[in-house]
Amino acid sequence: MKYSQSGSALRSSLITIFVIVVLLGIAVIMLPGSYDDDLSKIGHGSNIVVLIQNKGTQQSMDLLNLLNHVRGDYVGRVDFMIADIDTQEGKSFEAQQQVNSSVLVLFGPDGTRLNVINNNIDESGLRRTLDSSFRLMPR
Repeated sequence: MKYSQSGSALRSSLITIFVIVVLLGIAVIMLPGSYDDDLSKIGHGSNIVVLIQNKGTQQSMDLLNLLNHVRGDYVGRVDFMIADIDTQEGKSFEAQQQVNSSVLVLFGPDGTRLNVINNNIDESGLRRTLDSSFRLMPR
């Protein structure tokens, strides 16, 4: 009898581990994908939002979290990118755009800069600005 209990305990442990692995896998799949950093795509037919990111500031982290909340609703209509100022390309982009870090820069399909959004915006304000800047119909 003792042998069957240890087999049952082993089976329960394996089932528990399996369930945890499956749930972790589902959680990872549901996370937003990584952000593109190929800024050469600006002006090649897509609406683009670029976060000029400074990982050392709370403002950048807040904007990144805000983008994570809304970007799923803009799939196929807006591409979201990051220009990290810890890289030479990110520093150059920040200087070229003449803006500070922790802002969003919006570009139209032809590469025209449409808007700059600072970090003092909430989700509904961001959605309104994206919709109006890119002339999108809200979903």
